[in-house]
Amino acid sequence: MKIELSEAIEQLSIRIKDPLFVRAVLSGKRRSIQPEFVRVDIKPVLIKDELKFQIVSSDGKKDLTKNVEVDFSFSPLFLSGYANLQVDTTTESYSVKISKKDQAISGISKVKLTRELSHDRQKQRMLAESNHVFKALEMSDLLGRIKPTKMDKYKQVDEFLRLMNQLIEGELSEQKDLSIVDLGCGHAYLTFAVQEFLMGKGQKVSILGVDERSDSKIHNEEIAAKLKVNAKFLATKIADTPNQKVDIAIALHACDTATDDAINWAVKNDAKIIMVAPCCMHQLQTQIKDSPEPWGLLTKYGLVKERLVDLLTDSLRAQILKLLGYKVDIVEFIGGEHTARNLMIRAVKSDTSPSQIDRERYLQMLDQWQIKPHLANLLAQELKTSAKV
Repeated sequence: MKIELSEAIEQLSIRIKDPLFVRAVLSGKRRSIQPEFVRVDIKPVLIKDELKFQIVSSDGKKDLTKNVEVDFSFSPLFLSGYANLQVDTTTESYSVKISKKDQAISGISKVKLTRELSHDRQKQRMLAESNHVFKALEMSDLLGRIKPTKMDKYKQVDEFLRLMNQLIEGELSEQKDLSIVDLGCGHAYLTFAVQEFLMGKGQKVSILGVDERSDSKIHNEEIAAKLKVNAKFLATKIADTPNQKVDIAIALHACDTATDDAINWAVKNDAKIIMVAPCCMHQLQTQIKDSPEPWGLLTKYGLVKERLVDLLTDSLRAQILKLLGYKVDIVEFIGGEHTARNLMIRAVKSDTSPSQIDRERYLQMLDQWQIKPHLANLLAQELKTSAKV
């Protein structure tokens, strides 16, 4: 129901001091107000037998944790620009949604939660190991534990979901219907996990998995039937994927220029969020014969040159997206012990225009290294149009 914003903040503040308080979550952003962080989580903790509140603030790349006294005033934090505010006790969930017109809409639902005061609690997974999706994918055993041989893949999926959820809560928090395309889905571990996670959050999900191998399509359709979910799959190359509406385009370890094909498809279909974790990269490696000085100091060593050009490839991909109006960052999405290919490019469609210095630096890089990225060829018309804006 609609209530005064001041009353909503007072109710949130009262409930967070309730002896039965379990957790609070702040996410999304209000109109014309940019909060400092993408998401803030608050929970009670016992530190040396003293009750405190632990505040974990995430900017999408890293978490900042601080512990405050129980008399800490949360009102300024509640009013710092977040659109979705929720405080849970062991029996009730009190939520406040602040609309574009700065109107507060509150809701109360019954829950059954446990108050956990441990300071060193194990990391909360986005999908539990015992989730039926992992059983259907034969990643877990009869006791609902992830098999040792599948643990690296499970952790990759978990962190991918965590990073995706941060972007959704920050950019698409008011959208209940989401269309997602997984480009180069393979055996669809990530595809089904994304669908299960979002459905668990009460969202309506339209999902498509694309892989050029026909055996993957057959396998994935069998899993979808086993899970009784509406997931569609295509056996085609990423570059040949039919145009369609997409909110979030994802690609996990699409090899070499297949990552460029995924980004190209996402851009041309006006994806609101693009998340790609590239794999092997050879296209620029073959173009670079002589390095501009003083970079020859590095590129004379084959291994160093390979890694440097890999970073150059991803940086240019990110810059191209920036030139096309996306907010972009590159993050480490999983520890190097799980996979050597652990960088992720995240891009969010925005209304901002690139600066002249962004264009100049991009062109200067191409000129100095005498290279032409495959993605630049694919998006040549879009880059040309953007340069005129």
